[in-house]
Amino acid sequence: MVLTNLFIWLAVIVFLYMLVWFGVSRYVQRNDVVDSAWGLGFVLVGWFSFFLSGSDSRLQVAAAFLVSFWGFRLFWHVTARNLNKPEDARYVAMREKWGRHKTVKSFFYIFMLQGALLLLVSTPVIAIMNSTQPSYRPLGWLGLAIWVGGICIEMVADWQLRHFIQNKKRSKDDIMESGLWRYSRHPNYFGEIMTWWGSVIAAISVHEWWGILGALAITFLITKVSGVPMLENRYSDNKAYQDYRRKTSVLIPLPPRGR
Repeated sequence: MVLTNLFIWLAVIVFLYMLVWFGVSRYVQRNDVVDSAWGLGFVLVGWFSFFLSGSDSRLQVAAAFLVSFWGFRLFWHVTARNLNKPEDARYVAMREKWGRHKTVKSFFYIFMLQGALLLLVSTPVIAIMNSTQPSYRPLGWLGLAIWVGGICIEMVADWQLRHFIQNKKRSKDDIMESGLWRYSRHPNYFGEIMTWWGSVIAAISVHEWWGILGALAITFLITKVSGVPMLENRYSDNKAYQDYRRKTSVLIPLPPRGR
């Protein structure tokens, strides 16, 4: 399929997908359902790209299953985390700020914006699916290996943090400093970035360099916008976290520094 036509189809599909989730948000009266929509959206884009492009190579099949595993796991992780809890404070603050325009602004600034970002970040997967070039196998398998490694790091980091929160008697000032979190303050984000750069390497193996746009986008979002900065600011007044911050790498896992 011509790449322009593929993107038009995917844009329509993502628009309808986010429209459904916007309807869900109106029904449950909370906008943080968009966080659950994020992971599943990549599964949708991956498989529609696969079928619309007539993909059939081993690399393309592997990419479809990897993005599906990553997306379904993220969907379950976020949904289970938010279940039976109040709406995320970020979305509550947005609603209060927007006042009587909250419905329209939620539609455009939360759901449609998330849809656009979802499509942008998906570009490595779309690039792999739309390629008709033979794969340079060593580079393709390297990309898949990094992709799998990133998923594993993200899974382990999320599990360790969830276990720490659920099973330890802790005060609100206690900080997770064991496991992967001993070497990085945000190992889950490192795993996610690693996942997308692995998909870029796989895309490059089929001569689709433009797939790098997705990895650049998610790296920028995590490190400069809604990931690391937001969490770092949340703990800016926490003395235990500031001590942890001084001795622990922000993203890339490294041996802890001396005090």
